[in-house]
Amino acid sequence: MNYDVSSPEYREAYRMAERRVKAKIGFYWHLASYVIVNGMLIVIYLLTTMPVGGLYYPWFVWPMLGWGIGLLFHFLGVYVFASNNSPAVRQRMIEEELRKMGTPVPPPGVQWPNTGYGQANVPDPNREQKY
Repeated sequence: MNYDVSSPEYREAYRMAERRVKAKIGFYWHLASYVIVNGMLIVIYLLTTMPVGGLYYPWFVWPMLGWGIGLLFHFLGVYVFASNNSPAVRQRMIEEELRKMGTPVPPPGVQWPNTGYGQANVPDPNREQKY
C-alpha cells in the first residue's frame, strides 16, 4: 500500500473519506432534528388534545411519515448506496453505456477524454474561439 501523502492516489482516497465523513455527519444532524422536532410535535399533541374520554386523532403521524421517508432516503444514500458514487463505479457505468451504444471501449491504460463532467466548462485558452 502506498502511504505517500503527496501521491495522487492518497489525495483522492483522502478526499473520498472526507466526503463520506461529511455525508455521515449530515445524516446525524438530519436524524437529530427529526427526533427533536417530531418529539416536540408529540408533546404539543399530548398537551393540547387530552380530553376526558381519551385521545383525539393523532395528526403528528403525517409529518413524521413524510419526513421519515426523506430520512430513509438520506440513510440509503449515505450508508447503502455510497459506494455507487466512486470514480471507479462511474467509469464502469460509462464503459457499460459505451458497449450498449456499440462504441468500442478504450483498453486499460489509455487516457479517457476529459469531457468536463462534474467540472466547470472552461474554454481552452490555446484553442481558437469561433463566435
